[in-house]
Amino acid sequence: MDRAGAQRLIGPAKIVLGIALALLTAIGLVLLADASPWEAARGLVEGAFGDKYRIGETFLRATPLAIVALGVAPALRTGIFSIGSEGQLAVGAITSTAVILGLRDAPGIVLILVGALAGAAGGAAWAFIPALMRARWKASEILATLLLNYLAGLLLLWLLRTHLGTSENVATPRSDNLPKDALLPKLLSETRLHWGIILVPFLALGLAWWVRSGRGLAHDVYSTLPGLGARMGVRDSSAVLGTMVVSGACAGLAGWLQVAGVQGTLYPSVAGGLGFIGVLVALLGGLKPMGIIVAAFFFGALSTGADGVQAGTGVPASLAIVLQGGILLAAGLLFAARARRVRRTLMSRAQDPADDTLAASGAVVAS
Repeated sequence: MDRAGAQRLIGPAKIVLGIALALLTAIGLVLLADASPWEAARGLVEGAFGDKYRIGETFLRATPLAIVALGVAPALRTGIFSIGSEGQLAVGAITSTAVILGLRDAPGIVLILVGALAGAAGGAAWAFIPALMRARWKASEILATLLLNYLAGLLLLWLLRTHLGTSENVATPRSDNLPKDALLPKLLSETRLHWGIILVPFLALGLAWWVRSGRGLAHDVYSTLPGLGARMGVRDSSAVLGTMVVSGACAGLAGWLQVAGVQGTLYPSVAGGLGFIGVLVALLGGLKPMGIIVAAFFFGALSTGADGVQAGTGVPASLAIVLQGGILLAAGLLFAARARRVRRTLMSRAQDPADDTLAASGAVVAS
């Protein structure tokens, strides 16, 4: 095997190592709980795929993760580490709920369409704030999006206790129930899986098209060589604003799915960590459409399967968090390896006068 082939294997080897370490840690915790790792593994599989309802739950939990991940992938490919999907999802849920309740007497198809649009618009607007801070004042998008996540959570709690709160006497703040016509129909009978899952393949196709386009190539170049990316037509402000707003719109769309497809009402934990895990799914999927879908399905199965582990062995379902942490480490290693590999490739091609691919791509993008 030549050196280039060995270099290509480093990234996958690191993520396999990270996942193996996470699994070994989980096995150790199972043993400390005086339970059988084999029984825990069986409970994990049965919890995720044991019957029709559990299969539906696995796909249901994977859907918002895939949508968030597919939306944040362009920003991450551009080198913009936006981790504000949690807050953007919450704001999207807020705006979609407010619009649907305000138009509760409208026809069902109208409620579904305006709910989706309002969710996407709310998430995009919330993402525009840190994007503008980064583009205009060079503020860190990591700190800005983290701060806005907390502000979104506080805004949600305040609205549920005031303007959007239900008039019923309830122990936990929530909104009024959405009209039945505004709820997404079920895709699989006797489960909670809804038709919102069809958004995933459409978004995946959109990402696949963008990645293969001249604009997508230019953003990839910009992430590691900003100067060369600028020559290919990517400006800092457009790269930041465009990718972060798309990320926010997808997160807001996932927020709408949580209220219109799952719970039928707005509640304090509507985000439930989906935004953070969605970023992890994007990294684990290698920022590629098919990889993201597989990673989202894996995390959906891990979430539902953890409940089966607890029921079958008594090991807390929080074991899934340990696995997620180990996988996050592996995904971070993969992301770092990808960035180094892309940079080496671009530098070698830029120094090769015979290779005019980048120049041709830049001409196409600029035109």
